[in-house]
Amino acid sequence: MIFELREYIALPGRAEELHRRFAEDTLDLFDDVGLDLRGFWHEVGERWRIVYLCAFADTAEAAAFWETFRADPRWIALKERTEATGPLIEEIVSTYLTEPDYVLSRR
Repeated sequence: MIFELREYIALPGRAEELHRRFAEDTLDLFDDVGLDLRGFWHEVGERWRIVYLCAFADTAEAAAFWETFRADPRWIALKERTEATGPLIEEIVSTYLTEPDYVLSRR
């Protein structure tokens, strides 16, 4: 199993709209499509930086999941509706994490 740490940086002045999109629609869509979401945060005092962690079998599964998600008509419609006045996100950073053998062996 691997974990994907996804970090979203909102464009200036758009953080609350990005939070609203996650709260009102995206998290439900994640549930519908079966994303294994392990945690969801924003940096203390910095609501423009949203970070979440999800689990996949491997990086190939993660890549296939996000490709399918981006093509989902519900996501396309949601993104178009919520970005009618322009994009919400300045940058998305994705980092794949795995536990080293020496940590796994301690379990």
